[in-house]
Amino acid sequence: MQYTESVVDCPKGKAQEEPTSVDWQSTFEGVNDPRRKQGQRYSLPSILLLALAAMLSNHLSELAIAQWGAAQSEEVKKALGFEGGVTPHQTTLQRLFRRLNPEEVEAAFRQVFVPLFEKGKEERGGQALSIDGKAQRGRLKFEEEESYPVHAVSIVDHQTGVVLTQGHVERGEEPEQSEQNRTTVKKQQSAKKAKKKQSRKKTQREQEEDKAKSELAVASLLVKLVDWKGKVLTGDALYCQRLLCQALLQAGGDYLFLVKANQPQLFEALRLLFETPPPAKRAGESVLYLPEQHAQTQEKAHGRLERRRIRVSSELNEYANWPGLQQVFEIRRRWRYKGVWKESIRYGVTSLPASLAIPERVLALKRGHWGIENRLHYVKDVTMGEDHSTIHKDQGPKIMAALRNTVVSLLRRAGFSTIAARLRYNSVHPEAALEVLSLALF
Repeated sequence: MQYTESVVDCPKGKAQEEPTSVDWQSTFEGVNDPRRKQGQRYSLPSILLLALAAMLSNHLSELAIAQWGAAQSEEVKKALGFEGGVTPHQTTLQRLFRRLNPEEVEAAFRQVFVPLFEKGKEERGGQALSIDGKAQRGRLKFEEEESYPVHAVSIVDHQTGVVLTQGHVERGEEPEQSEQNRTTVKKQQSAKKAKKKQSRKKTQREQEEDKAKSELAVASLLVKLVDWKGKVLTGDALYCQRLLCQALLQAGGDYLFLVKANQPQLFEALRLLFETPPPAKRAGESVLYLPEQHAQTQEKAHGRLERRRIRVSSELNEYANWPGLQQVFEIRRRWRYKGVWKESIRYGVTSLPASLAIPERVLALKRGHWGIENRLHYVKDVTMGEDHSTIHKDQGPKIMAALRNTVVSLLRRAGFSTIAARLRYNSVHPEAALEVLSLALF
């Protein structure tokens, strides 16, 4: 997948409005500490703050987090909650992250960013959120070859790039067990592997079905965690499902999804609606054109001229029998690269009525959806090295993914759009990382 990096910064990298401070002690109250109280040297909030501060300073692995903490001054350690001046070792971080509950950690981090989404509730569709799945490619070699590579599903704000919440795709990981249980599980796994060698490999269609089941199951849970009043959810064709659309409408929100062959009847109805009608066969006959609205944009960047034309219609609202359907659209994209013109056509549906979503607004929502690739996936893959991380045991990769999301969101919240440059700056200015965390040196 190709990415392009946003390079638009706020003046001097600062937000227009100072973000409110965060009370981290109360934020982490809902996260249960799995460690025994006896002999416990470091508090859970201090360890999580250490991980966030280190990752904000471009130290991105568990080993790097531990080394960054050990190298800091007494003032920095005290600000993070380490009164004795000693920070945890890498093995301490590994053991803790493997045992933490990722749902509790995600819920705690979600509290930090919820206030950003309280505005605009009075306007229907005033805020747009993207949903998309992502793989951690460094983990793939430790998993079944035939499994579909999706590990997490995220919901991201179009405008700010802040991750509101994330859900993790379960792949049969087992919690810590007794020796007898572990032996039983190993035998079951060996038998399963032997059986799998004898069976045929999954076809591409079966892998697509696995992907749909896993991502949609997580998406259904995430929808329940968000206050959808005044918000519209955008997504690719995978999320164009009756149950998901109905859930969004019942929660007071709206949707805008692409439509492909996974919804064959709806897709065919849209294709026929926007298909160019055949010319009249006899003189005097006229061709019936259904009412629709149009908009067009043109851009030139990176040596490529690109034109987008959208056609929006309300003619299928009753015929399609789709939950809350108000408009359907066709987006025809043409681009010229190295003198060659190419074209792609996409269809979609939305519950936003024409009075609220004119063609320009629909096109902007469709384009804004893919900001999740540039502003989150690219940053995590390339800048924060998620694809190179081989952490795969128990809850470890989920906790690290939650920390990466939170680091990106904290920087977006503070007004920084060029994440890589800010991480490099923080690496030699630890007090700047603490400022992002609303922590001050003593």
